Amino acid sequence: MKVKHYFSVIKNHHKPIRFLVAKLLFNTGLCRLFIIQQNGYKLYFHPSNLACQLWIKPEQRQNDLVFFRAYLKPNDFVIDVGANIGDTVLTSSIIVGEKGKIIGIEAHPRTFSFFSANLKLNNIQNVQAINSAIGNSVGELGFSNNWRDDMNKVGSGDLKVAVQTLDNLITYQDSISLLKIDVEGYEKFVVLGAVNTLKNVQCIYFEVGEKHFAEYNYSIKDLLVLLEKQEFELFRIINNEKLLKITHIYRTDRVENLIALRNQADFVERTSWEIIN
Repeated sequence: MKVKHYFSVIKNHHKPIRFLVAKLLFNTGLCRLFIIQQNGYKLYFHPSNLACQLWIKPEQRQNDLVFFRAYLKPNDFVIDVGANIGDTVLTSSIIVGEKGKIIGIEAHPRTFSFFSANLKLNNIQNVQAINSAIGNSVGELGFSNNWRDDMNKVGSGDLKVAVQTLDNLITYQDSISLLKIDVEGYEKFVVLGAVNTLKNVQCIYFEVGEKHFAEYNYSIKDLLVLLEKQEFELFRIINNEKLLKITHIYRTDRVENLIALRNQADFVERTSWEIIN
């Protein structure tokens, strides 16, 4: 079955030779000898699914990073929950500069080691890296240990990881320009543990997916209602140049990133994007 799967992937892949080489490097561990050049920073080709994808197609994530480049400014304070190997953190680090501040949080210990190594590779000084899950209580949680490291999540699994709340971690009252949350369905619990922190957050960039959320017995509506109660306005991103206002009744069958804002005028001033109310 696995052989048939690979033949199918190779047949339809836009870069079949590079895909095969990447898999060989990945499976032998030789990938660690290679560096992936990105826009303004570098990543190790660690044995990581995201790193493998970026070695095959270095530009793959650029469309996802457009928002960060449009929104962030020098001196901003950013919190990245679900940092993975660090591409969003590194993109943000370059923009906010030496007087800016970023807290990058990654739960999986192996992925966190890749993240930390990428920070060192780029000599990053404005990022605080934290190895923890984020939820609505302090303690310990089970965590999956899938080879698709970008799909690992809270739940049944061989790993036990520490869990913190954002309110427990973020004890100072600085304005937080951007909170990014990408935790494979655990987003609601991050929000529930951040009631005080959210009062200082100007913008949230967060992932939604009905199937992901159903694994934790809640819906997209439940999460959006929580954010509206925290006095955020909700938006979809349109063509990486506009925001379309939505409410908690919004439905989607896709996994996508949404935006929650405190102040529309501030967002427009930062990005020059159009907001459609």
